[in-house]
Amino acid sequence: CDLKCSTCNNKERCLTCNTTNYKTNDGDCLPQSSIIGCQVKVTQLGCSKCQEGYYQINTNECETCDKNCKTCFSTSTKCTSCDSSHVLLSSGSCVGLSQISKCTEITNSRCSKCSFWNTPSEDGTSCETKAVWWAIIIVVIVSVIIITLSITVIILTTKKILDIVHGNISDKNKTIFLMEKSNIVFSNIQGGICISSNEINFNEDFDEIPVDAVTRQMISVGNTNKNIVKIQFTYSSKIEKFELEVDPVVVTLKKGYACEFSIYLKPLCTCKFHSTIQMISKNIKSGEEKYNEIMIKGLTCRSTRIDYEELIEEKKLGEGSFGIVYRGTFRGNDVAIKVMKSSADEMGGMEEFENEVQMMDKFRSEYVVHFYGACFVPNKICMVTEYAEFGSLSDLIKKKHTSDEIGMKMRVKIMLDSSKGIFYLHENGILHRDIKPDNILVFSLDLDQKINGKLTDFGSSRNINLLMTNMTFTKGIGTPVYMAPEVLKQERYKRCADIFSFGVTMFESFGWCNAYPKKDFTYPWKIAEFVIEGKRQNKMSCMSEKQYDLISECWEHKAENRPHSEDVVHSLQSIYDSL
Repeated sequence: CDLKCSTCNNKERCLTCNTTNYKTNDGDCLPQSSIIGCQVKVTQLGCSKCQEGYYQINTNECETCDKNCKTCFSTSTKCTSCDSSHVLLSSGSCVGLSQISKCTEITNSRCSKCSFWNTPSEDGTSCETKAVWWAIIIVVIVSVIIITLSITVIILTTKKILDIVHGNISDKNKTIFLMEKSNIVFSNIQGGICISSNEINFNEDFDEIPVDAVTRQMISVGNTNKNIVKIQFTYSSKIEKFELEVDPVVVTLKKGYACEFSIYLKPLCTCKFHSTIQMISKNIKSGEEKYNEIMIKGLTCRSTRIDYEELIEEKKLGEGSFGIVYRGTFRGNDVAIKVMKSSADEMGGMEEFENEVQMMDKFRSEYVVHFYGACFVPNKICMVTEYAEFGSLSDLIKKKHTSDEIGMKMRVKIMLDSSKGIFYLHENGILHRDIKPDNILVFSLDLDQKINGKLTDFGSSRNINLLMTNMTFTKGIGTPVYMAPEVLKQERYKRCADIFSFGVTMFESFGWCNAYPKKDFTYPWKIAEFVIEGKRQNKMSCMSEKQYDLISECWEHKAENRPHSEDVVHSLQSIYDSL
């Protein structure tokens, strides 16, 4: 046998190999030393187990695994594990750290750590994006802090800039000048202060100043102290006749400098005032304060805003829910003073009062009660009109019980004068809205007098242009006895509503009675039902046919069938002339 054989069939083919060789699958005997990577001792049968990094081939030989493999399958080059610096992929190959994107650390052939905002996949072969919540929270908190700080800085900076700008504007508005360069003659007063005048006269440029409008007067104040002085004006809050404002409010003056102050005065009523304001000067260094009084005086022009001190209340005439009426005098004239109660404003009385004042201030008719003016000083709010010696027509009817005391001609004359007042209102686009005997004042019972009766009480009056649209009665203005059917039903109405009320008033005046006696109409709503149903009172024996015909025309159920106020005047004039 060949030297490599231990036994053989022939010279070329061994049955067994000698002790230094092993038998391959092909039956050949090769040196045992040719097997590399065997973990156990190589025998005549070959290698039964290979080392790490090798795999078994041909059942008894070893072959090197692929590069970077730590272990691999026994019969292939597919890795089962990799060395410490490589990752085992699902394909069985080992790749380095640089080939796994964003992987920073490898453990047991798997990527065990990735870069920020990433995490290893479940199989450890790649890195996946994953939000870091604590980082998001920190970013949000930091962002909020930065934004808050930025806004705060912007606000503070803006405020500082505005303060500087405002300060510059204020300084520009203040007229501060060196006294030695001025031609103003100053008078010294206590505290090392000097002024251009000892009094502020608002009539210096005007004989009379306007009421309810601002008038300006100037005064200059200088500092003769060696120290800086702060100047400020103050005045009593109890002054009710005018409003006062000083500009600038406070000024700091160095030695030898003066400031020009503007005194703004707004009279609240027609008056002649003589008052004082105080000027406070404070030495900045010593803290010492000095007070100097400066006289202010002026005379306003005549207006309907009157001075309450010119009113003299003499006798209480009556009282209502909104005010008390007194007889009194105003500048030698007998007047009626309607004083508003303090509680009336809460009930809407102030609004009604202002409305009546605005209305009466516009009226210029001898058939409407003369309006002297009103006082708007708090706690002294009142309205002043001419005084009617005989009171209202309603008062006269109650006092003179028998119709013989007041002749029919006088009753017609009072109605004629009243109709002329209504005609004046309607011509000027005004609805009275509360015509009744209570609101007709009787000034004389002498037929030789030009005017015997006048209209009054315009708290309910409104401009007809507002009422000609779709407005209806929502406030219940007027007295139910004298209300037109359309008013009682809260429908639209126009001038004819006043004509209806005047028709009822004429019935009471000509008949010298109540239109709806209580024995027949126990409750007010009975009157409303009676009127809405189209029913009217029958002619009284003391009335003429012409008088009742005119009354019937005025209280006609259909508003469009009622006469105009001008026609009523002509009809009453005709009736009066016939008496």
